[in-house]
Amino acid sequence: MSVGEQYLRLGDMLLRRGVLDRRKLDRGLRVSQESKRRIGDVLIDMGYVDEDQIAQCLADQYGFELEDISQVKPTAAALSMLTPEFALKWCVLALEDDIRFRCVVIDPVNIELTDTIAMIARKPLSLSLAPRTPLLQAIRAAYGLPALPVAAKSRRRRKPPEPETVLQRDRTMLLDAVYSELGFDEPTRRVS
Repeated sequence: MSVGEQYLRLGDMLLRRGVLDRRKLDRGLRVSQESKRRIGDVLIDMGYVDEDQIAQCLADQYGFELEDISQVKPTAAALSMLTPEFALKWCVLALEDDIRFRCVVIDPVNIELTDTIAMIARKPLSLSLAPRTPLLQAIRAAYGLPALPVAAKSRRRRKPPEPETVLQRDRTMLLDAVYSELGFDEPTRRVS
């Protein structure tokens, strides 16, 4: 983001870039608020955007470099600073242990993560971003862990269920369980 450019929230950036429309954003925001999940994760799960689009927007939003994860070569010294478990849990790949500790993350504003890494490295950090799936694959490869199978991408996006449909199905299942527990006959809802 250049000096003087107005700060845009992630959803507004996606709208301005034409990645999604207002209706999809509003639906995503509603699900995000109801589920207490981050809007980027919700929009990805709903099939409205992909990880690359979210990573690019976050990089632009916060002024970080978007790393081409296929081109990175982590040093042994950097990898030794973080355990594979930590790297996978927090989705962080250590690249270089020099004057600054350089690493790739998916969330540039996770203060808990950046503070923890800075304490481990005992030096300033230099962060860049990458999408989650390629970053997790790179972490597994860097630490010599077996690769996870990659799910085949569908040619067409699945339409997410309407929230009302999901809620109605959940209510029906709950009522069926209650009626069964109380000894009601399912079709007539009468005591047996």
